[in-house]
Amino acid sequence: MRIRDLRSRVVAVPIKKSTYVSGLNEELFRIAVIVELFTDEGYVGLGEAVPPVDVEATKRIIDSAKRLLVGEEVFNLEPLKKKVYAYYNLSHLHLHAANWALNAVDMALWDLIGKSCSQPLYKVWGGAFRKKIPYYGAIQRSTVENVARQAEDLVKRGFKTLYLKVGLDEKEDLECVKAIREAVGYGDVKVRLDANQAWSPGKAIKMINKLSKYEIEFIDQPVLMYNLDAMARVRRAVDVPIAAHESSWTFYEVLNVIKKEAADIIHIDPRFDAGFTGARISAGIAEAAGLPVVMHSFHELGIAQCAYMHLIASCPNFVYANQTAYDDLLDDVIEGGPLKFKDGCMEVPERSGIGVELDEEKVKEYQKLYEEVRSKLTKKFSKYQLMSYRSFFKSEDYEKGLK
Repeated sequence: MRIRDLRSRVVAVPIKKSTYVSGLNEELFRIAVIVELFTDEGYVGLGEAVPPVDVEATKRIIDSAKRLLVGEEVFNLEPLKKKVYAYYNLSHLHLHAANWALNAVDMALWDLIGKSCSQPLYKVWGGAFRKKIPYYGAIQRSTVENVARQAEDLVKRGFKTLYLKVGLDEKEDLECVKAIREAVGYGDVKVRLDANQAWSPGKAIKMINKLSKYEIEFIDQPVLMYNLDAMARVRRAVDVPIAAHESSWTFYEVLNVIKKEAADIIHIDPRFDAGFTGARISAGIAEAAGLPVVMHSFHELGIAQCAYMHLIASCPNFVYANQTAYDDLLDDVIEGGPLKFKDGCMEVPERSGIGVELDEEKVKEYQKLYEEVRSKLTKKFSKYQLMSYRSFFKSEDYEKGLK
């Protein structure tokens, strides 16, 4: 089975206003590049890239890979990926440089393999350790009262793990975590915190020890990602488990985190790593070290959300609730509409490949919306508002809007 063609399309899917942290009082959207790989046997593989940088640059990277892919055998996936990585010089640049885009191609290739075998992807990867995938409920930073209210609502909806960003202000951090515990109690509800490298080692130890009385499940990346010695120092000095995220973006880095004994939990994300194979290697290295792993999220639509569920299902050490921002979406581009949570969980799709197909009408609707959003924002928003949306536009549109 050989690749016959590649197509990419950009969509803008509406999200809930309350979930966007910039505070702009405007319609808000999840921007994604949808990838389709067409084969000579009639199969179509789906992939998805949610760009952290300029969406048009992401699309251009994906489109430029077409000439490297067309005519190649789908089941020659790993050598093919090495060829594409070599083209983008990722042996010298960090994998992150282009893999945010190329991961969508990798996803589509795996979808093709599953579809051509008439098997869901988790079976291609050796079977499922779990088919019900747990996720945490994310609490947006706001007033202490609103944080408590969000916690109550999420628990009522069935989420057993709650997640909050910290590292913003010591007093507010402590007040918010206390309010969450007062709202939902202790019992079966877990509370997870993410500092995103905000603290120095000394401040991290001080803050984590203060927070520990609230029975914290674990704290993500308390100190700078590059200083594993500092992270190991923090881990030795506190009772709360420490998770590596920015420190463990690739399997190379996972190995270093483990060698330094710098973390108790490892975050996994194919977009940072060498695609799904890299993520599975990372999970395997962690398993060999006796460490659990957690799926990281970056605002997926349904294609990527389902692809990552297959990964979670197929690795034994995904034993914690995983990260997702899927709950923010008001709609999706997949057949059947948005995926549903039940008791804070989602079921792994059983259809072949990733297990979803595109709703063409929705794709066209949100393609059009993307063009309208891009045009409207360049005309309507102020310079400072527009800066928050920079990643939506081609560079010339952005510069035009700033004038």
